[in-house]
Amino acid sequence: QAQVTPWMVVQPDFQYVLNPSGGMGDPSCPMRRIGNEAVFGLHGNVTF
Repeated sequence: QAQVTPWMVVQPDFQYVLNPSGGMGDPSCPMRRIGNEAVFGLHGNVTF
């Protein structure tokens, strides 16, 4: 977490999903598996 101002805190978020959908085929191309995914986010908290 990082205190940006006295009333605002931000926290980065990173998630990496291995083998999503259990190795099922991609609906748009059934011969190809759905690949691993990286997700980035930012959570903010404002207190007044």
